[in-house]
Amino acid sequence: MRKKYKIGLVIIVILILLLIFVGLSKLFIEDKKDDNKIKNVTSVEVDIKDYGYTLDNRDSRYMRDEFQNLKDILENEDINYEEYASTLAKLFIIDFYTLNNKINKYDVGSLEYVYEDKKDEFQQKAMDTIYNDIIDNTYSDRKQELPEIADVEILGIEEEKFNLNEKQEDAYKVTMRFTYIKDLGYDKEGTLYLIKNNNKLEVVSYNPSITSE
Repeated sequence: MRKKYKIGLVIIVILILLLIFVGLSKLFIEDKKDDNKIKNVTSVEVDIKDYGYTLDNRDSRYMRDEFQNLKDILENEDINYEEYASTLAKLFIIDFYTLNNKINKYDVGSLEYVYEDKKDEFQQKAMDTIYNDIIDNTYSDRKQELPEIADVEILGIEEEKFNLNEKQEDAYKVTMRFTYIKDLGYDKEGTLYLIKNNNKLEVVSYNPSITSE
């Protein structure tokens, strides 16, 4: 009787272990699929070395075209910094306001163009405003309608002084007007200030309206 009891107990333990193993294996496979899904969405397709600018496989055709323009500008021996500022401003607007390819509110665009000391502030402000209502799309099941930039028009570019950390820095002020594939009521004009940090231009201020600093 005791022998039968022991055999039955062993069988029960084996079945429990099998169930645990199957459950963990299924969970691991599902997590792996989800990880791959996110990686596929955000994987870097092209980068511009020494500048930290990247193009992802989820970026729009318009973004790709302007990114190629930027790459061509930066590959010249003598960089035209007005063209650089103008094209970078376009990329900033395209990436920041094209929300239909963002995973969630934390996936803020254009951070790679922002001055390092301003990134956290910029990201938080974006998450508290236009990124706040983005529905999570980790599992590619979002039904929400979100904007995509169709065109950015440069209205003007000027060299000005910008007050940064109590110092007057040389800056480019770029004013823009932009349109969307479908108008969903988002900003349509903006002013961007960029400073030269070594050989790289970085965004130090963005106002979603055409104003003076």
